[in-house]
Amino acid sequence: MRLRLNKKQSVVFTVFYVFVTMVLRFLLEPYLAGYYLISIGIGLYFVLLYWVLLHKKILNFREEDGGSVKA
Repeated sequence: MRLRLNKKQSVVFTVFYVFVTMVLRFLLEPYLAGYYLISIGIGLYFVLLYWVLLHKKILNFREEDGGSVKA
């Protein structure tokens, strides 16, 4: 079973992902007490995770057949 989102689901997931990651980073910033490299590392981790989702073709922004789950 392979999970694959269609274009609309990918856009909704991307908006939700960006919102959640920004909220988490803004909530964590006061506790980092000026350690900006940790903040940058957290941001790079979230970007890497998103890149993996794109690379594994879980997120799909093309106009193709719309099945969300394929066997």
